[in-house]
Amino acid sequence: MMQKYLIRLSPGILSSIVIIAILWLTLAPHPLPDNDISLFPGADKIVHALMFGTLAFTLALDKELYKQRLYEQTRRMPRDRGRRPLLLIAVAATLFGGLIELLQAAMNLGRGCELMDFVADAAGAFSGAAVSPLLITLLLRR
Repeated sequence: MMQKYLIRLSPGILSSIVIIAILWLTLAPHPLPDNDISLFPGADKIVHALMFGTLAFTLALDKELYKQRLYEQTRRMPRDRGRRPLLLIAVAATLFGGLIELLQAAMNLGRGCELMDFVADAAGAFSGAAVSPLLITLLLRR
């Protein structure tokens, strides 16, 4: 059922939405309204891992949607390059996380540049890339 809607999307749309959300949540001085909910220590690291895991997953999904669109146009299936594209996706998402941490320090808007945030970004990116083949197969039901 979900496949019917996903294959209609232009490749890159999902990743673009996730990138905009990450930029807003990480670079805006106060992206969410203040509340009195106290979270456990390290909750922000889990949020970082989830954001960048989602980014890696949507990049991998957009890559598959692009391959499917290419197949529909040419009737030739693009060559499978194994796990290498997933590794590149994970590295790109990790580097994006590092760039955001550096921007947070440079912008001086009250957001801090933390090494452990970068580690959480990397862990999320590599985890998201690792589970994306299974999730994409389930979503697209091939």
